[in-house]
Amino acid sequence: MTPMGDEHMSTEHMSTAYVGTEYVEGYRPGLLGRIAELHGIYYAKAWGSGAEFEGMMAQELREFLAHYQAGRDLLLTAHLDGRLVGSIAVAGSKTDQPGARLRWVIVEEAYHGRGIGKELVRRALEFCRAAGFSRVYLWTVEGLPQSLGLYLSAGFRIVDRLPDDRYSVPLVNLLLERDLP
Repeated sequence: MTPMGDEHMSTEHMSTAYVGTEYVEGYRPGLLGRIAELHGIYYAKAWGSGAEFEGMMAQELREFLAHYQAGRDLLLTAHLDGRLVGSIAVAGSKTDQPGARLRWVIVEEAYHGRGIGKELVRRALEFCRAAGFSRVYLWTVEGLPQSLGLYLSAGFRIVDRLPDDRYSVPLVNLLLERDLP
């Protein structure tokens, strides 16, 4: 197991074929901070999260990158005009349940409605199929109708609801999953 560094940046999978957005697999300098920033800004506005939540996002992403296994894990980012505007990850080598886990799904709010999130999810599911996963799951929170709509339209279903008080406000986490043909 080797940590993810520059050797994991793939230019082979770069694409500009969807809505003028470039999709890039792998690590690039500044990526960890930018993904944590996107989560921090979005969730501060959505439910008042603060530095603790943003720090948790950065720490968990750092752990993911440190244990990254090509072919089992994926980090995919969306860029417009050279600016990172969205991300998704597939944690397949180290999960708490059978299957692959989708994580860090975010699109900068100014770019919502352009199909970027839908394309990130589609590409992540395509990766999971190619990697041989038969089940994919993710966690989200109640009260995010756009996110939930995205996941449900991609074939996920809610399988569990769990209260969570780790954040600045009590939330209900939703576990979603889908099988892959």
